[in-house]
Amino acid sequence: MSIALAEKYQEIETIKTKFLQKVANLNAEQLNKVAVNGGWSAGQILYHCAFAESGTIIVMQKNLAENKVQLQSSIGSVFRNILLVVLLKLPIKFKAPKVVSSVPEHVSNKEIQDYFAKNSNDFKQLLINLPHELENKYIFKHPRSGWFNIQQVLHFVSEHYAHHERQLDDVLGK
Repeated sequence: MSIALAEKYQEIETIKTKFLQKVANLNAEQLNKVAVNGGWSAGQILYHCAFAESGTIIVMQKNLAENKVQLQSSIGSVFRNILLVVLLKLPIKFKAPKVVSSVPEHVSNKEIQDYFAKNSNDFKQLLINLPHELENKYIFKHPRSGWFNIQQVLHFVSEHYAHHERQLDDVLGK
């Protein structure tokens, strides 16, 4: 794994650790309390983030296994990635893509911790095993923004967590 990929991935790990710390002392009722505005509970927000990260990993693993990582990334993919990241930074609510919008009514801290840990392990293995020559190739197709290379994927996943941190803080009253 290149230093650049390792550093970018560490940003994701840092925010996941911060998320787990924010909910560490919540009991099951607090974790699953639906937001005042009818939005997701803290547990549902964390589950959604983990589910989206897991789905991203699975798609990349599948694309690698099926040798679908071939096209050189383009200025269009860079623009779409930047646009998506800018939109995630805005204090606007977005409807999650259908593929990642299903969340359970109740989730435990243990389930979230285990999900985050599994994703961390799977993502690290993917990055370690990713051939250097594929780092600039398309590896993941975002449901709304198209194809991204691994750097763009890591940037998106990091920004996706940051986007939901604001939502989590609102639900937790921080």
